[in-house]
Amino acid sequence: MKKTILALTIPALFATSASAVTVYSDEGAKVDIYGRIQYEAGEMKYKSGSNEANNFGGEGEARLGVNVEYALNNDIDLIGKLEWQVVAEGDDATGSDSLDTRYAWAGYRFQDTTELTFGRSQDPIAQVLYLSDIFNIFGGRAGYGDTFELNDKVDDQVRVSYAANGLDLRGAYAFSDGYKLEKAGNGSELNNQWSLSAGYVFPVGVGLYAAYEQQDVRGKFDSIDAWFAGASYTVDGFFFSGLYTQREQGDVDTKGFELTGTYNVDAWTLLAQYSYEETDNNVRDFDSIDAWTLGVQYDLTAKAKLYAEYEINDDDLNRDDRYGMGIQYNF
Repeated sequence: MKKTILALTIPALFATSASAVTVYSDEGAKVDIYGRIQYEAGEMKYKSGSNEANNFGGEGEARLGVNVEYALNNDIDLIGKLEWQVVAEGDDATGSDSLDTRYAWAGYRFQDTTELTFGRSQDPIAQVLYLSDIFNIFGGRAGYGDTFELNDKVDDQVRVSYAANGLDLRGAYAFSDGYKLEKAGNGSELNNQWSLSAGYVFPVGVGLYAAYEQQDVRGKFDSIDAWFAGASYTVDGFFFSGLYTQREQGDVDTKGFELTGTYNVDAWTLLAQYSYEETDNNVRDFDSIDAWTLGVQYDLTAKAKLYAEYEINDDDLNRDDRYGMGIQYNF
């Protein structure tokens, strides 16, 4: 019963481990291992400093993760997560960028509803971002943003979350230290940040969400404030979601939205999304994002899939269209 409740109430922290394999279980201690192997090909990225898409090419990636937990008593568990990603080829396959630490945190779980963790963990705003970040290659661009691009994972973060009976509350504070690598751009460093999010899913399949984040930038730039609001609806094989975001930094502000729809029948899933963001930099207004993303996915098995996606761009930055296809296996 305990693990069944957990699967329903706190899926976000273990989202990539649905097919995890238990490799050790004894006297309240448990270790799960999970991973992913995939290969993708197409014109998927832009050339450095350009809005022109790269020539056709491929990229292989692999992930490996470990979930650990130890029951201190009936109400409190010690928990932890480590996850790495390796890029096998492409622009990121040289130097230290070939191995990326996605998660590295440890903490406590209380009564299967509340978690307190420390380390590199998921940003609370991911609760809203993941309404539209559901494609395999593209998608989710307005959620993450173009002018002020945000990340769904944060270093040095103290995070607390509560989830039960359709309610999901999250809050976090990330502090600065001498080893922080995240940058806010143009030589300014991210000093610290805090964020809050809340969501509620009604029994009829309707979900409502809201989030806020403030990033304190150390340097010549002002802090970044970001607001999010979203909604979702699930019925039969259909999923629909909408997301609105607004961000400010000094005299620059952006407003954007994202509309997503998917339909699943048997092993097939069709995906469509429209992403838009307008940027006002106190000199001019322009469309920093204006894109349609279309995709199709076929599940070979419960753990393996084929997919193809196409992104159509019509922004004021004159970005090329992009496309890609891939195969993915999860274990």
